[in-house]
Parts: sequence; structure tokens; C-alpha cells
Amino acid sequence: MAKSMKKIFLIVPFLIILCLIAVYFLLPGTTADLLRKAERSASGLKPRSIDVKGVRIEYLEGGRGDALLLLHGFGANKDNWTRIGKHLTPHLRVIAPDLPGFGKSSPAPDGNYTITTQAERVKALAEALGIKSFHLGGSSMGGNIAGAYAARYPKDLKSLLLIAPSGVASSEPSEMNQRLKEGKPNPLVVESTEDYERLLDFVFVKRPFIPGPIKKALMKEAIGHHQINREIFNQLRSSVDVPPLELLLKGLPVPALIVWGRQDRVLHVSGAKILESVMPKAKAEVMDLAGHLPMIERPEETARLYLGFLESGKLLEGSN
Repeated sequence: MAKSMKKIFLIVPFLIILCLIAVYFLLPGTTADLLRKAERSASGLKPRSIDVKGVRIEYLEGGRGDALLLLHGFGANKDNWTRIGKHLTPHLRVIAPDLPGFGKSSPAPDGNYTITTQAERVKALAEALGIKSFHLGGSSMGGNIAGAYAARYPKDLKSLLLIAPSGVASSEPSEMNQRLKEGKPNPLVVESTEDYERLLDFVFVKRPFIPGPIKKALMKEAIGHHQINREIFNQLRSSVDVPPLELLLKGLPVPALIVWGRQDRVLHVSGAKILESVMPKAKAEVMDLAGHLPMIERPEETARLYLGFLESGKLLEGSN
């Protein structure tokens, strides 16, 4: 009997390991979902959904304290904020939506994805969630949207976090701008596995670890969204609905932190000092050895910069 029990104790863990290996290789989508849920859980974030004026918005939410609404960039989704969320949720109530047209949220019924229109959708989302005064942050395209929101509704905001925002017209040309000017393919629009690998190299200095199943799932999603991404990018590039960000934010009284990776190939780092110079309560932080997405590449450092900025300005709930 003792020998039989010993065999069972030896066999059961072995079978469990075999099952996990089988799931990993045979059901990568299931594995990706499990790993994504685990990463969100570790960051204190849970998926939510809300209907806002006929558009279904999927978002992540977690944490405590003042609300911090975070807007992802072009071609991205709410999980761009999961890794930095781990460092923010102990201090702030983090809300990270999929903007309409991206991630799991509904596409815009009118097909309009301009910066101004998306800023109005963010306003509607905040109202639907009952948030009247909050911190607002955005990366790349999301930073441009956050800037447009701040210019239109400054009294709503306690602070502004701009991570390599698009829309700074007077900055030096970036590598991506040069590529597009020469008629080369857009590195942010993914149509193949090779495109996705090139995208990772383009936006990061050092790629962060991405588990294989999650990487495959992200690649599949990016390829599946390539058509609408191309349409949205062309619409944003040709749109004249919003002035350059440095004009839009000139004199803005909202405390603002600007974070930029020095090696950003998508949007030139010179934009950081330009924005700092036009806002009376702005501070620019340039991170060495970081690319276009420091909140993913260097999440702890990015969070530390932002929380330090809030604490120094007594903008964090509970700060003296």
C-alpha cells in the first residue's frame, strides 16, 4: 500500500507537468489568456466593460485612491499599461481602456478616429464611470488625445502624464517620419510575423520578456487588425482637426510630466523639451537606453518618475 501511494505521488506531478506542456504547445491561445490574466492579477487589474453612447468599451481597472485614466497608443491596447500598473495600483485607481477601434472595444460607428473625436469619447467614458476629477495619461497617440482633452477640459484634471506623445510638429524628424517620407512601409502596421518582429525591434531598445504564447496571441491580434490600423493611421496623418500639441498645450496650467525614451525611433525625443518649454507646470524626463514605450520597457522606473512627480507637487492622495 505504501509503495502504491508513493508511485501515485510521483506520477501525479508528472502528469500535471505533461498536461501543462500539452496546453502550452497545443492550445497557445488558452495559455496566452491564462498568462495575461495572471499578469493583470499581479498588477491588481481586472477586466471591465461599459456601454458608452452605443460603443462598448473594454477596460482594465484596479487600485485605490485618485483615478488615473491611461490611454494607449496607435495599434496598441489596454494591456500596454499592465506592467506599469503593478507599481501604480497601490497608490492610484488605474483605469486603462481599449480606445474605440482598438483592442476589444467596438469600432467607432461613424468611422471617425481623429484626435478630437477620441478625446470626446474619453470625456464620455469618464462621465459614464462617474469620474469628475482625475489624473490623465497617454502614450504616443494616446498622449496626443490626452493633450487634446487637457486643452479642452483642464478643470477635470489633477495632472497630465505624456509618454512620447504624438503631435509635436516642431520636433526633429524621427526615423519613422523619414521612412514614411521615403515611401517605405509603416513599421507600426503589422501584416506578417516578420513585420511583428521588426515592430518589436523598432519600438524597444531592449525587448522586454514576453512569454511565447502571449507573443503569438499579440502577433495574431496585430495581423488581424492591420486593415483598420492602416485606415486609422492614414486618417490621423491627414487630419487637421487639432493644432500641433505644442500650440494646443501652450500655457496649460495643469501639472504635467513628460517622459520620453532617448532612443525613440517612432517620435523624436526633442519633443520632450519643446512641450516642457510651453507649459508652466511641466517637467520633462528623458530616459537613457529606452525606446518608444518606456512604461513597458522600464515600467518600474517610469512609475517612480510619475509617482515622484505627483508627490513633489502634493498631487497624490495622502501626500503632505
